[in-house]
Amino acid sequence: MANAGRSTAAANDTAALEIFQNQWGVYQKFLQYDYLSNAEACAALHRFLIDDLGRPFRFIDLACGDISGIVGTLRTTPIEHYRGVDLSGPALALAAENLAALPCPAQLDEADFTVAMRDLPQPADIVWISLSLHHLDAVAKGAFMREVRDRLAPGGAFLAYEPTRREGEDRPAYLDRFEAIGRRDWTNLTDREFAEAMRHVRACDLPETMAGWKELGRAAGFASTTELYRSPTDLFRLFLYRP
Repeated sequence: MANAGRSTAAANDTAALEIFQNQWGVYQKFLQYDYLSNAEACAALHRFLIDDLGRPFRFIDLACGDISGIVGTLRTTPIEHYRGVDLSGPALALAAENLAALPCPAQLDEADFTVAMRDLPQPADIVWISLSLHHLDAVAKGAFMREVRDRLAPGGAFLAYEPTRREGEDRPAYLDRFEAIGRRDWTNLTDREFAEAMRHVRACDLPETMAGWKELGRAAGFASTTELYRSPTDLFRLFLYRP
């Protein structure tokens, strides 16, 4: 029975790795062709870190994946420490290979981003999350953002790059617009990859409106919410929250 248990566990691990590899391949295409405007959002983050913040900082990267998208952004900033958090062990294994490109001490933690702000050894200067916070409903978003606010150092900031509905646009209308733009623009995805991407979006994405993101920030105790970047498709926006 023990051998059977190990065989079952090995089979489950293999299946999980296969799912990760399939989904990761699609995700890498999104990064390669910048279908979600990640590069422009990271450029806006870089401008903020250099031109606005303008001092050494400790950076927490929530739902960090393999960190390949953020390394170039942080490499030329006065970053003092990097902490990446993700639930995916395989993604963090890839991230570990990319840490050498960072000009500072770094750590990676396998954890859910919703609990990552608890028990910090010291307050955070910059907390960054990209295309992950929208998986939570509004109540959970608010609870998480309150934890971030409570654990920011003086002069710190929270930045979130997330899907954003237009005012008056409900979730089904946003998802239909998302899919129409994808069918038009994501020409390097196969039919299977496009279907897989849309299956995830329709099952998991819970975007807020601009007003909704601002209200979540206000209720969490942030003094201001600023839009730093809006994607050309008007599907995603980068928000800066300051205490």
